[in-house]
Amino acid sequence: MTALFKKAGISADFIVSSVKDAITGVTISREDNQRKLNEYRDGKLQVLINVNILTEGVDLPQTKTVFLARPTVSSILMTQMVGRALRGTAAGGTSSAYIVSFIDHWNENIAWINPESLFEGSNDFRDTKTEQTKHDLRMIAISKIEEFASILDDSVDTSALEKVPFEQRIPIGMYAFSYLEENGMDHAYQVMVYNSTQEAYKQFMDSLPSLFASFEATEEYLRDEELEEMERQCRDSFFCGELVPPYEPKDVLNILKYYAQYEAIPQFYTFAELDRSKLNVTAIAQHIWDEDMGQRKKSEYIDSIWDSGDDTMLKLFFGRKLYFLRQLDIELMKLSHSSDLYEDRESNVKYGTRALENLPLHEIGKIDPMLEKQLRDQTFEKSRNKQGLYECARCGKTDQSRIYFQVDHIVPMNGGGKSVAENLQILCRQCNGMKGDN
Repeated sequence: MTALFKKAGISADFIVSSVKDAITGVTISREDNQRKLNEYRDGKLQVLINVNILTEGVDLPQTKTVFLARPTVSSILMTQMVGRALRGTAAGGTSSAYIVSFIDHWNENIAWINPESLFEGSNDFRDTKTEQTKHDLRMIAISKIEEFASILDDSVDTSALEKVPFEQRIPIGMYAFSYLEENGMDHAYQVMVYNSTQEAYKQFMDSLPSLFASFEATEEYLRDEELEEMERQCRDSFFCGELVPPYEPKDVLNILKYYAQYEAIPQFYTFAELDRSKLNVTAIAQHIWDEDMGQRKKSEYIDSIWDSGDDTMLKLFFGRKLYFLRQLDIELMKLSHSSDLYEDRESNVKYGTRALENLPLHEIGKIDPMLEKQLRDQTFEKSRNKQGLYECARCGKTDQSRIYFQVDHIVPMNGGGKSVAENLQILCRQCNGMKGDN
């Protein structure tokens, strides 16, 4: 953009973060940025270009025009951006200003209203809901296909997954969304949802407003430390227990980034039962078994369904025919050796309850996920008051959502306390933090 302005005979320059800029690959020091700001203030530069740097904290009252070359549905960020040119004569600014917004789809972005509303109180004008474009199933990002294929690769131990009926390993749907990185780049993402994680994601989505309120998270871009703490809270509240296939922490982090920008729940797309049935390797194996196919007939049948010109579902999800054949062989082995197929792959290490009670809850979850979930559920249930609300054992704060609370040891483990239901309570995050500080 700087080059285009200069080509048109307009004096222009740009400022970027003092860290190496992800877009241009240029590293510019704070001193360089300050020099350019001073040149703009002195009138030597007519245009100053930036990405998410001049949104707040920089006063340039002589600015008369702002070009918004990036989309946003955040009223806070929009107010900060247009505020560069809305200082007014009393603050040394201009009596009029021009706001030029480049938006491809007006209905999907800020609902523009009377500009005077920008000066009213806290500038709390409402955004319209973002209407997402429906994603076709065959537009799933290649990263999601690779994710699915990776759990079919025999280079890792997938015995726990193999025990689950294959139809439960097929995603029931996905959350599809996109958000902007801080460098202005658009990031598209899909989160696959399985039978094992469906209820956990539903509870997570329902609690998103409470989660952000409890963390007092209002910025469009949250700090990594804050995102990670929020993800841990979600894991403890919704995603603990034995989930096969499991949830991915990075999926939760991306949903949190999306919600921070749009204050909306991502769109969920259901995979039709017809489509899912075409991926049911168990049913394919059962047909081969029932027909008692010989090797030649079996190979011809497999080739026919894999190479079917009317359907690409198998190729879409398995990627490589090798992965499909491996899973088909496993399902056939289950049919012929159903009773002892996994006996040799079971761990010989057994942990008694007494050994586990000496571990923190997160460590228990690594060994016995269902025991961790049981302890957390029991602790929350006994914390309900007469109105059925969860209640902090220290300050008495109540809420219907678990998202405000954390499970805590009454007698700390370093004081001899155990991870047993009788020694667990719930505290709101503030009380738990104060207890930890003390």
